[in-house]
Amino acid sequence: MKTSSLPCPRGFSMVELMVVVGIMVVLSGFLIAALPGIRTKIKRNQVEAFIAELERGLSSYQIDHGSYPLNEPSGGGDGMDQDGIEGAKVLYKHLSGDYDTDGKVDFEKNEKVYVPKLDYSSNRDVDDARSTNLGGDYMVVDPFGDPVRYVAQPPNIPPKDRKTRNPTYDLWSIAGNDPDVEGAEAGFIGNWKQ
Repeated sequence: MKTSSLPCPRGFSMVELMVVVGIMVVLSGFLIAALPGIRTKIKRNQVEAFIAELERGLSSYQIDHGSYPLNEPSGGGDGMDQDGIEGAKVLYKHLSGDYDTDGKVDFEKNEKVYVPKLDYSSNRDVDDARSTNLGGDYMVVDPFGDPVRYVAQPPNIPPKDRKTRNPTYDLWSIAGNDPDVEGAEAGFIGNWKQ
């Protein structure tokens, strides 16, 4: 009988193991370096989805009430951004059904919740909650934790001639950008951007 002479199995040498470990360390370094950008992209996608959800809620509200919730610009010093932040409070009241801003839906007054993520009492401990109590004011916040901006005003025509009280609105998120920096608006996510 003839036996074949197969080579004896051998393990990896220390050098080969070190090369494999070194490659894994380099690849994990690339992954760790990319994580902040990946997280920001994920949050921006969440903002886009949330803006769309708010638009659906506003549409339903408009169908039920004949107009969008109003918050006319004050014409104050801080301009549209401050008016938009005040609009986050208006959105909370009208889309969460919490008109008396006690953190609970006013079911006894038959108020309707147009965006379930805004129900503060049910969602305050949930990571995906989109309303918060900032300084005693309940408002709508984006995934970055910043107030969602909202401005809606009636057109400048006499009320007797108007068919609807509020035909349009602006809804936007600063998406983690500093609104005071010049050019920051290019990074905002809003209903005017497709």
